[in-house]
Amino acid sequence: MRIEDLRRTTTFRLTILYGVLFALGTLALLWMIYLRSAVYLTSRVDGILGTEADALARSPRAGLRERVVEELAINGDRTNVFALFSRTGESLAGNLRTLPPAIVPGGKPIEVASSAAFPASVRLIARRLPGGETLVVGRDVSQLREMRSIIVSALTWSGISILLIGLACGTALSLAPLQRLQRLQAVAHNIARGDLKRRMPTSDRHDELDMFAETVNLMMTEVERLMSEVKGATEVIAHDLLSPLASATLQLRKLQRAEQLRREDIAEITGRIEEVLERFRAILRIADLETGQRRAGFRRTDLTEILAPVADLYAPLAEAAGVRLLVITERGAIVEADPKLLFEAVTNLVDNAIKFAGRGSTVQVRIHAGAARPQIIVQDNGPGIPAEERGAVLQRFYRAERNRLAPGSGLGLNVVTAILRLHEFELVLEDADPGLRAVINCRPWTAAPADEHRNAGSAVAHARS
Repeated sequence: MRIEDLRRTTTFRLTILYGVLFALGTLALLWMIYLRSAVYLTSRVDGILGTEADALARSPRAGLRERVVEELAINGDRTNVFALFSRTGESLAGNLRTLPPAIVPGGKPIEVASSAAFPASVRLIARRLPGGETLVVGRDVSQLREMRSIIVSALTWSGISILLIGLACGTALSLAPLQRLQRLQAVAHNIARGDLKRRMPTSDRHDELDMFAETVNLMMTEVERLMSEVKGATEVIAHDLLSPLASATLQLRKLQRAEQLRREDIAEITGRIEEVLERFRAILRIADLETGQRRAGFRRTDLTEILAPVADLYAPLAEAAGVRLLVITERGAIVEADPKLLFEAVTNLVDNAIKFAGRGSTVQVRIHAGAARPQIIVQDNGPGIPAEERGAVLQRFYRAERNRLAPGSGLGLNVVTAILRLHEFELVLEDADPGLRAVINCRPWTAAPADEHRNAGSAVAHARS
């Protein structure tokens, strides 16, 4: 684990950012305390010095020297300064040996560091007396300076400590997400190398990394399904198309050697090629539907519009196959759909039912509007589909063993599934005892906003080819 990787994590950056903001806030608070305390204490010392200096300046001139000595005796000569200087700057009385050059009689108090004149840091104020002498009063401010030093030290070390703690917390808090991210990257690399069965690991935290991992897992499930379909379709195409193409090739070679052409031979070759083209058209149709972009024709649709033409279209075909076709419509089932696409899906189901139900059977197509979700039901009383095959019939080109000789490409119900995924409808196969019941569960008009996010992987489809 590199420091550079740790530094780039969002958790580390946010922790450092909040640590810096907290440090700045703490420093600002301490600095404000320092300013208020220092200003208050300094102004208080200045006030005391001014009062004492004014009181001494108003004292009688004759006893001023004695008064200075008396003040030193009372207040202490180690922590207080009382001094009297002549007009020429010579010391007349007191414990300050020389007059500081920066001091201005009648001006603001000044602060003087310890020196030979006085062994401690003092704050001094001066007054000019009527006779030209200078009176200096001061007080030891070593404690005030120490307090300032303590506050400045507290400011410095608290800022450093907060930054170090923030850095440590940022590092500690970033380690776990970074380790999880590295595990996600490792899985992503395995997936990129072709292991589509791998899934992103998740935890019990349900945080943003888990949300991302779950989204990727959902995507990978759909990708795996599509890749499996592509692989299966490729294998089946290679297997199923080999026979008609090989047969057409043999017929063409015979025609090359034949002395005369017969219409029957040409028709047979054309039929073989048309069979191949039909399968490719179906594959392209499914690919077009599965892109999920064909939504321009969606509108408010009554399911009666879908089923009404079915009777007219398939009645002759059912009669020719010896099958009784019943179409029962019920108004009031309103959905959001593309009528042409949905009609194509229903006719594929009806076509399959008529094809596989068998002579003498009945195929019933009806609308059930009373359920929570409107339904289109295509039911027959033929042999049906065994329960163990109902999941397999969704695969492209899958055909049950007993239906191998029946005409068709094995892609019709893949088209149905693609159309229903586009609509977010659900196709379920049920046992009609006897026969098969194919139920399309539709989304009601009020529960199907056009701009809602589509999740193609949420539909559960069971169909037969």
